Amino acid sequence: MESTDALVPIIYAVATVIAAVLGSVVWRHREKTGAVPLVVAMTGAVIWAGSLFARSTVDHYSLSTFFLRFLYVGVGASVLGSFLFVLVYTGRERLLTRRAVVLLSIEPALLVLFAFANPGDLFFDSVYRDPTVVGGIGFRWGPAFDVHLVYSYCLSLAGTILILEFLYNSRSLYRGQAAMLVGATASPLLTNVVYTFDVMGSIEIDTTPIGFIVAGALYSVAIVRYRLVDIVPIARDRVLDSVTDGVFVVDTQNRLIDVNPVGRAWLEAFDESPIGTDLDSLFAEVPELRDEFRGLRDRRAETERELAFRGGHFHVRTTPIEDGRDRHVGWLFVVRDITERKRREARLRRQNERLERFADLVSHDLRNPLNVADGYLDLARETDDDEAYLDEIERSHERMETIIEDVLALAREGADVTDPEPIALAAIAERAWNGVDTGAASLAIDADASILADPERTTRLLENLFRNSLEHGTERSAGADLEVAVGTLDGARDGSAPGFYVADDGGGIPPSQRDRVFEGGYTTDEDGTGFGLAIVDEIATAHGWTSAVAESDTGGARFEFRGVEPAADATSSDAGSATDAAAIETDSSRP
Repeated sequence: MESTDALVPIIYAVATVIAAVLGSVVWRHREKTGAVPLVVAMTGAVIWAGSLFARSTVDHYSLSTFFLRFLYVGVGASVLGSFLFVLVYTGRERLLTRRAVVLLSIEPALLVLFAFANPGDLFFDSVYRDPTVVGGIGFRWGPAFDVHLVYSYCLSLAGTILILEFLYNSRSLYRGQAAMLVGATASPLLTNVVYTFDVMGSIEIDTTPIGFIVAGALYSVAIVRYRLVDIVPIARDRVLDSVTDGVFVVDTQNRLIDVNPVGRAWLEAFDESPIGTDLDSLFAEVPELRDEFRGLRDRRAETERELAFRGGHFHVRTTPIEDGRDRHVGWLFVVRDITERKRREARLRRQNERLERFADLVSHDLRNPLNVADGYLDLARETDDDEAYLDEIERSHERMETIIEDVLALAREGADVTDPEPIALAAIAERAWNGVDTGAASLAIDADASILADPERTTRLLENLFRNSLEHGTERSAGADLEVAVGTLDGARDGSAPGFYVADDGGGIPPSQRDRVFEGGYTTDEDGTGFGLAIVDEIATAHGWTSAVAESDTGGARFEFRGVEPAADATSSDAGSATDAAAIETDSSRP
C-alpha cells in the first residue's frame, strides 16, 4: 500500500509534464486549424493532473481542499477543448458559432462555481479529513456532480464517435491521424470511468492522469509521425464552398441530391430549394437545357462539352459516380463559367480579323488610287501637260486620304467599350442627326429609353447609319422626302435581348446583299469606300451588341442592334438631356 502511495504523485507529475509539453508544442502552431481548442484541452489536462499532484504532496487540509476544487477548472476546460477540437478536425467548424461556444461554456463555468461554492452540498455531499487516503482528505459526491458526469461523458463519447466516423470515411493520409486521435480521446474517458466507478476496488488513486499519459503518447505520435498540427483534414463543405465552379450531384432517379453554393445561386432562377427536385421538371421551361442535361446523363463515361446558354458560355464535365461495389449510383456535374474566356477569344479573333482586313485594304484598296495617280503622273510627264492630269491625281490622293481615315476609324472603333455611360437614346439620335447633311429628309424618334454605351462611339454609329440611309435610301425612294426612324426593341419570346433599330422608307437593301453590307470595303457606290457600315458593326461589337439587317415596315432598310444594356439614369453629360416625348419629329435642312 505504501509503495502504491509513493507511486501516485509520480504518475500525476508525469501526466502534468506530458500535457504541459504537448500544450506548448501545439501553442507554437496556434495559427493552424484546430490548434487553439487543442491547447485549451491540454491546458485543462495540466490543471487536472497538476491539481492531483499538488493534492497528493501537501499535508494541509485547506490546501488539499483547494486543489480538490481547483482540479474541476481543468476538468471543464479539458472536456470542452477536446470536443471543440473534434468539431474542427472533422469539418464541423460551421457549428462553432459564437452562440454555440457560449452555450457549451456554460457547463464548465457552472462546474467551477459548484465545485468552489458547493451550494446546499449539491456538488460535494461531504469533505472530511482522512489520513488513510492520498492527500489526507476524503469526500463524497453530490447530485450536481452526477449531472456533470453524465454531461461530460456524453460530450466525450460524441467526440469519439465523430472521430470514428471520420476514420471510417477518411483517406489513407488522415487515417493514421484519426486512429491516434480516437485513442487519445478515449483514453482519459476510459480511465476516468475506472476511477469514478471504483473498478480497482480499494486502491485509492485517480486513474484519469494515466489516461492523460496514454493520450499524450498518442498525440505525440500524431504530431510527429502524422503531422497533426501541420496537416488537418479539409472539410468537404469548406472545399465545396470555396470552389468557383458549380458542383451538382444527381442520383439515378434524376434528382438533385447535392449542390455547392455557386451551383445553388445559378439554380435560384428555376427553384429556390432545388435539392430533391427532378431535373427534368426543374428545367421544364428551358427545353434546350433539359435536352443538354439528358444527353450528358445518358453517357456512362466521363464527358466534357461546352454549351451556350442565355448569353453565357459554360464548360460541363460529367463523371459517373459508383459506390464501393462498382454500382452506378449517380452523376457528378462540374460546370465552369467560361463566358469571359470566350469573350477574350472573340476579341482576339476580331483583332486578328481586323489585322488581316487592314492588310487587304492596304494591298488592294489603297493600291488602286495609287496606281491611278501614278498612271496620270506618267501621262503628264510624257505629254508635258501637267494641268490636264493634276485634277485626276488630286482626286486619287483625296480618295486615298478618305480610305486611310476610314481604316483608322475602323481600328479605333473596334476596341472594346470598357466604361459605358448612361445615355438617352433619343438625345443621342438628335445629336447624330444634327451632325449629318440631311437635306430635306426627316427624323422620327420613338425611343424614350436610356442605355449604357459610349456616347461618342454611339453618335458615330448613328451618324454612319443616317449617312447610309441618306446616300442610298434617297436614290431608291420614289422621289418623296426620305424619313429615317429610330426606335427601341423589346426582348422577344425567343430569348433575343432588347435593343434599338434605325430604319428608313427608301428602296431597301436586296436580300442578296444583306449578308455583305457589314464587310469592310463592300460598297455599291463607285465613290464610296465601303467602310461606313463596317465601322457601325465594329462599334456595335465593341459594345457587345449584335447587328442585323432587315426590311423596314415601309420596304426600306432596317438595322437592328440587340444585347443593349438598359440604364436607370436617363441623362448623360455627352448626350444632353433626354427627350421626354415618346415620339419626336425633326425636320431639318442643313448645308
